[in-house]
Amino acid sequence: MTTPRVAIVFRGIGDIGGTNNTIADHAREFTRRGYAVDLIGEKVHKGGVTADMGRAVRIRRLPIAKRWRWRWFARQADRLITANNYAFVAGHGHATRQTVLSMHNCLHAAHESITGRPLEPIGSLAEIHDAVFSADRFSVCICNSRLMQADLSQRYGTVIERLPIVYPGYRAEQFNRAQKPDYRDALREKLGAADETLIGLATSGDFKKRGLDLLIEAYARLSPACRARSRLLVMGKPSGSKPFVEQARSAGVADRLHFIGATREPERYFHALDICVHPARFEEFGQTVQEAMACGVPVIASKRVGAMEQLPPAWYDALPETPDVAALVTQLTDLIHSADRRVALADVGHTAVVANTRQANAQATFNLYREAGLPVPPAGHEARVAN
Repeated sequence: MTTPRVAIVFRGIGDIGGTNNTIADHAREFTRRGYAVDLIGEKVHKGGVTADMGRAVRIRRLPIAKRWRWRWFARQADRLITANNYAFVAGHGHATRQTVLSMHNCLHAAHESITGRPLEPIGSLAEIHDAVFSADRFSVCICNSRLMQADLSQRYGTVIERLPIVYPGYRAEQFNRAQKPDYRDALREKLGAADETLIGLATSGDFKKRGLDLLIEAYARLSPACRARSRLLVMGKPSGSKPFVEQARSAGVADRLHFIGATREPERYFHALDICVHPARFEEFGQTVQEAMACGVPVIASKRVGAMEQLPPAWYDALPETPDVAALVTQLTDLIHSADRRVALADVGHTAVVANTRQANAQATFNLYREAGLPVPPAGHEARVAN
């Protein structure tokens, strides 16, 4: 029996971020289980794809207008999929042909939440998402939260039965509450926050979507005493940060706001935080929220953040429906003043997510892949999974 060749399609394979980490984990799981893997992407040549993930298949970017690049990638990916006759294709919303689709973004819903207006999809990834659901070339679409499931069902008319939910898993060896003593004091001293309450927002980017402006406004409304004993730390790609720096300056809190840029070791900063705030206007899941909880950091967020769905019902039901500045002020004031409250919230969050590891995510995902027709690898490889 020949080794089944499978493909994973995602334009940004090899970049940083929660989606890329999940895709890398799945690629390694495919190879571990005995499959030959092609990773079809645009950045696969930049060092993020390693041999244990499979074979990099690069789609070269043409010197065309930015608005057509998503369409170009989707067309080239579809051609590769058709030409290679893969045994199974794991799609991630960037091509119209796949066996199982996994979605990571609700671009229409996010745009509507941020701007209050419908999104014009032409030339954007949303155009590809619309084409994916219009073509309907997938057996099931894996959603990363109930928030996403509800939006996709309502927007595209896909029945709930074809929209199973699998929450993204975190890397337990990287995000581990027991490692806090290894990082906390040294990093806080480096940041000059040894005796202050350190409040953080972590994201791969898109500060407007993640509500950084709401956090800055709420922070500016805190009492002088609360501000004097705290500071804000923002992790994320620095592009687009200028308006928020100017907002903080206008609000008189620029000296309390610090950008550290994107990092491949966010756990170091999570361990230094006292409070993680994620006031996203719409966050389909929010891997950084789960990672913060796994590190034992209390998290402030609303029901617009999918990762919060993992909290016990009583705690989840008490969350604000949407991010709200007044609610943020109240929550921040409460947690800044009460170490006991921080510990209680941290414990609830940690208990809620601790079992949702990348291994648990991979197993749940592969169970769905098998149901959708993923072939069995050659004899001998399945035994490796059990060992």
